[in-house]
Amino acid sequence: MIVTLAGHVDHGKTSLVRALTGIDTDRLAEEKRRGLTIDLGFAYADIDGNRIGFVDVPGHHRFVHNMVAGVAGRQYALLVVAADDGVMPQSREHVQILRLLGLTGGVVALTKADRVFANRIDEVRQQVRTLVGGSFLDSSDMLVVSCETGTGIDELRRHLGNAASTRTGAVDNRPFRLAIDRAFTVRGSGVVVTGTVVSGKVSLDGRLVLASTGAPVRVRALHVQNESAPTAVAGDRAAVNLAGASIEQIGRGDWLLEAAVREPAARFAVRLDVLDDFGRAVKHNAPVHVYHATSHAQARILLVEGAPIQPGASAIADVVCQTPLHVKVGDRIVVRDHDLERTLGGGRVIDLDVPEARRRDPARRARLAAIGPEDPAATLAVLTRRSPQQTAAFARHWNLVSGDVDHLSAEQGLHRLGGHLLHPELLAATVRSIDARLAEHHRQHPDSPGLTAEEICVGNASERVALRLVLAGRVEAGAIRVDNGRYASASHRAAVPATVVSLFDAVRTPLDSIQPPSLGDIAKQLGRPFPTVEREMRALHVHGLAVRISETRYYLPARLLELADAAVQLDTRGPFTVREFRDATGVGRNIVIDVLEHFDAKRFTRREGDMRRVVGDASLVATV
Repeated sequence: MIVTLAGHVDHGKTSLVRALTGIDTDRLAEEKRRGLTIDLGFAYADIDGNRIGFVDVPGHHRFVHNMVAGVAGRQYALLVVAADDGVMPQSREHVQILRLLGLTGGVVALTKADRVFANRIDEVRQQVRTLVGGSFLDSSDMLVVSCETGTGIDELRRHLGNAASTRTGAVDNRPFRLAIDRAFTVRGSGVVVTGTVVSGKVSLDGRLVLASTGAPVRVRALHVQNESAPTAVAGDRAAVNLAGASIEQIGRGDWLLEAAVREPAARFAVRLDVLDDFGRAVKHNAPVHVYHATSHAQARILLVEGAPIQPGASAIADVVCQTPLHVKVGDRIVVRDHDLERTLGGGRVIDLDVPEARRRDPARRARLAAIGPEDPAATLAVLTRRSPQQTAAFARHWNLVSGDVDHLSAEQGLHRLGGHLLHPELLAATVRSIDARLAEHHRQHPDSPGLTAEEICVGNASERVALRLVLAGRVEAGAIRVDNGRYASASHRAAVPATVVSLFDAVRTPLDSIQPPSLGDIAKQLGRPFPTVEREMRALHVHGLAVRISETRYYLPARLLELADAAVQLDTRGPFTVREFRDATGVGRNIVIDVLEHFDAKRFTRREGDMRRVVGDASLVATV
């Protein structure tokens, strides 16, 4: 179990850790000189058979950023309030931060009991009860202690031992993430980073990356709660000896995580809770400091719901950071006011898909309202009803392994198309939309070969994605065919206009050859302008009556198939040249090159230097 201390400056947090563990957590020379905790301190002890770690955090308001870096959601809180001072400003702010970061259990220690009379202790006890009322510490034990006389230390030690024995951590199968709070080198071992494991599990020789750079590293050795260990799991304080890392690359605020979920985010949406004692409403574009695990960024709050957020209220807002953070959906952040230098509030990240414009679009607001950061299954079911969800992106945003997404998808009966997940209701509605659009087009334009993808896939961004995915799926299933970039129902056959039939009757005979004339020659035979003939001949290709193999050459499908058969015969003896194909078919060199390049484009043949091989189905050459 990891215990996080909290409380106002000079209320005895460091002394209490020393009394419990025998370790002085003030390690910096300046801390010892000033008698003031500036940075995080760590100590470990075996209490009643349990290994317990202590995180001593600064109590001075100027070092709140270091205090936040020492708190993680699975930790046990030890709120320290001096009996002589009573509740002070950082007592209140630290309790607020602990609550905002999601801690669920803890104990209160009233320190310096040797300095006051009993009635003062009763006064402070009542102050603390008022302070923690309605929070996770509301019904917590409150123990009176003195580090000078030893009063209450054994009782506090027993309390922590019992808490450690009864707290069981849930199995966390998500990808591994560790928030780095220190990085240093050890002679003979190399780079070591320490921090709290936020999710997942890592073992010796595990392959991870640094979030800041994406640089790959290997786990050379592990210490958990200051003891050598083969694995580290969510909730542990771990020291990780890394191979492949440079100390110059790493610092507090970086993360150690699995490569698949690395995705720096400068924009994300949160459900922001503003503290009820904050001095003013939070307005659009407010400058703030955002704290996430051990990292920090300057940012602005962009309101999604319009009106300023009043003290004590909550609302959805976008956070736009000057430097990216490595947040995931469900992570908690603390927000401090840029001007007042006090905690404004905090909240949970609900979305990483934040647009640069149209942030208040009704469709987006409905999407944000549908997200429950504690329940990816329910959220996925709701979101896939509205729009396709990219599988890999959902896994990254929610810090899930692909198997978990597969399981959630199977539970909801979702469909996979093109790397996306669609709810059956969205799939059915999109199929109906496409089929209806094609049916209406075929009814109104029976001579048309179909619609282009751009004509079918219209609407807002999410609707277009759904239409394109389903359209491709319908083609693959054979329900829709696509010819020359135009989509039609599989049963539809375009009626050939009379003008096209007349033109085909006029050119069928000259085209019925393995060496048909060029468009220029056909125009002369018809006695018509070349541009007119060039434009009208394209209709023969569209309706499948002739195949356009180059800018100036058309073939009847049957004649192209004859030439493809000749290529197949040549290929039985090995790769063939242009000359060998010309000699085998009797077609002139210029036309032969057009034919073979058409074969290559249809992936019937493949050119390898000056040689060609047959690599596909001969029927491909006659398709339009």
